[in-house]
Amino acid sequence: MVRFINQQKRGNRMKYITIICAVLVVLGISGLNTVPSIERATYQVTIDGIEISYNLYQPPNGTFVPVVVIGHGVNVNKEMMTSFAVELAAHGYVVANVDWRGHGRSTGYLTREGLYTDLEAVIADIPLHAPADTENIALLGYSMGGSPTYTYAVEHSNVKAWVGVGATADGGISDSTHPKNVLMIIAKYDEAFSQGEAKESMVELTGIPLDNIRFEKLYGDISEGTARKIHVVPGADHLTTPWNAEFVKTATSWISETFEGHASDSITFYPRVLLFSVGLAGLMGLLFTFPSILAEKMGITRESGDLVVTDELLSAKTFIGKYYLVTLLLIPTMVLFIPLFLTPLPFTALLTTLTGGLGINLLVYYWLLIRRKSSLKNVVKRNVCQSSRIWIFSIIITTVFVVCYYFLVGQHFLGMIPSRPKIPYLLLYTALLFGSFFFYSLFIQKASLPFFEKKLTFNSKIKFFVTGIVNFVLIYSWFAFVILIPCYLIDNYFFAMILILMAPIFLFLIFLNGYMEKVTGSVIPNTLLSAVWLGFIITTLTPFVSGLSFVGL
Repeated sequence: MVRFINQQKRGNRMKYITIICAVLVVLGISGLNTVPSIERATYQVTIDGIEISYNLYQPPNGTFVPVVVIGHGVNVNKEMMTSFAVELAAHGYVVANVDWRGHGRSTGYLTREGLYTDLEAVIADIPLHAPADTENIALLGYSMGGSPTYTYAVEHSNVKAWVGVGATADGGISDSTHPKNVLMIIAKYDEAFSQGEAKESMVELTGIPLDNIRFEKLYGDISEGTARKIHVVPGADHLTTPWNAEFVKTATSWISETFEGHASDSITFYPRVLLFSVGLAGLMGLLFTFPSILAEKMGITRESGDLVVTDELLSAKTFIGKYYLVTLLLIPTMVLFIPLFLTPLPFTALLTTLTGGLGINLLVYYWLLIRRKSSLKNVVKRNVCQSSRIWIFSIIITTVFVVCYYFLVGQHFLGMIPSRPKIPYLLLYTALLFGSFFFYSLFIQKASLPFFEKKLTFNSKIKFFVTGIVNFVLIYSWFAFVILIPCYLIDNYFFAMILILMAPIFLFLIFLNGYMEKVTGSVIPNTLLSAVWLGFIITTLTPFVSGLSFVGL
């Protein structure tokens, strides 16, 4: 009786926590859509059969105001630049945030020449939807987006300012008056553009010898359109630039000085970060409470079975040592995924190859652990052939998470809705990711987690946290090795930026593995959620390109 009462109290407490988390998610989403008070809409303009998508932000007063057009970098999309767009719109400008061709929701294949055409088309289309003063334009280019926006700024006198965010000016087409008001904002640890490159481009822009160029020094006069400056942001890197408050504030102030004659100190960035944090905390809490309630309602109970196979004589050091030995020696298994590079989404193919390669290696190691006690074929079959309730449960959890994530993150920080031509590839890569994450979940839930739980003597909550961290280190360190070694050999760390995004993703997925194992004993919920979520993200981010031409972009 006492046990029943305690379980009932625990169930009620879980329901209350779930409601609170859901409220936090709603607060975060609604707040990001209302703070600050600006109008937002998405439009498409067609060029030679190619649809270019762009988000348009404008102040609600409807007055005739200057225009700011923003171009993102390669392998990202327009939503990544939303912090800049929202800030500038809050300061009274009409802002267009462009998806370059092949990226995000725009169609077509990515080419350098096409980026300039995209920019022309969007600038021409803006006045059809907003009271835009296109005789007064500022351009902001991030990474790859710096080149087309800079070229356009040089060639058009109505462009009054150019801001390169993680991008440098082209000294070969510059002089002391063209383009107007040039600001380069470079991260101290930028992996794509060096501070030295920024300095070199300033020689033609100022007529000053390279040795005399200084960071943070203003050259020229902003009121006359001849201002030039390099601002270095300490502690920042290339990938996180669009989400860095100092980049947003510095760019906004430069454009405000150009059009209004004074810099602006006000910034809506921090309230939006707070709202995002509230919503994200709610979403994480929801994902770690709602499944328990749903499982109880659906009558799903954890089945221990005979799939947790560990060797009592195996030490933790030996387990870890064999893990690295097997998974690193089997790195050549990634050649199985080489055909994926025949698709027009090379970056998606690269990420799937890395993920799938480790997935196969984990399956081999798992087989080595269980081969004396069980058949791998039977284990895989039993874990795939789950009850219909488990599959329905997994679909519900995945849907709730992906929908909430889209409205909280996908619309404001990193887009996840691909263009129509990418849908077949979305299905292909999601299926491949499902297979890969199935092997991850099988290894983590049925071997690694129970093994380390038996070795540790902490209480259950601390043990859950520690085993999660251990498994994260095992998975993440493999990727770090595979990615950093080639970067070191070629002395180029551009692709190492992948590791920054992978850290929170894998940390989240590994703890979710542990939680789902305790709730359902099944690997399907985490596998399906991971495959669908990441399938949408990596397919949306990658542009359509021909062959390996993306390397030169």
